[in-house]
Amino acid sequence: MVKGTTAMGKKRKIVHIRCRRCGRHSYNIKTKVCAACGYGKSSKMRKYKWQTHSLQRKRIK
Repeated sequence: MVKGTTAMGKKRKIVHIRCRRCGRHSYNIKTKVCAACGYGKSSKMRKYKWQTHSLQRKRIK
């Protein structure tokens, strides 16, 4: 029994599809939740302060 590269060839399932709210390819079919915007989990858009941290640092300089 081999656990390495031969087993990796069987991982061809489609996990994420295009989200109808944000349009990104991050809507999980199984959990029915978008990883990018949070569609299916909440009515509010998913966003965090750490996502724009590098942009804020560039504005200060």
